[in-house]
Amino acid sequence: MARFKHTFRVNAPLSAVWQLHEDPKALHELTPPPLRVKILHMDTPLRVRSQLVFRLGIGALGVGWHAIYDEFTPYEPGMHVCGFVDRSISSPFRSWTHRHIFHDLDGKISSVSDDVTFELLSGLVGSVITWLVAWPAIACLFLFRRFKTRQMLTQMLQQKEQERLEG
Repeated sequence: MARFKHTFRVNAPLSAVWQLHEDPKALHELTPPPLRVKILHMDTPLRVRSQLVFRLGIGALGVGWHAIYDEFTPYEPGMHVCGFVDRSISSPFRSWTHRHIFHDLDGKISSVSDDVTFELLSGLVGSVITWLVAWPAIACLFLFRRFKTRQMLTQMLQQKEQERLEG
């Protein structure tokens, strides 16, 4: 089993970080090109045991992904930590568990942590492919997500400020 951990800071309050990540539709923006996400089914509202089914692909080529939320701690005012855990029921991976943890650092700055455990294939060949192909690809995916998360939060907060000034 391989593990990828990544934590970064964002100039946004915890409430905004949660608002961005609680919507599975954000996967569209958080997925690097040329990959595309098409959501096929999404339980709403999200909670423990909610399921998300999507297709991840390039053009006509793609793979299905079916995830279930095993843990779900939504943001509420006054909270300093929130997050959720999704696990694949079926995907290209033999196993995949992704823990999303969001921390309030000072009211205006938050941290975003991703902790993913995964296995592509079992055995020695699976280990080699995991470390030479899957782990670097996942690292690139999450570096892109760090960039897009910061960008999306900045846009969200600017829009809210503009609405506040106009309102």
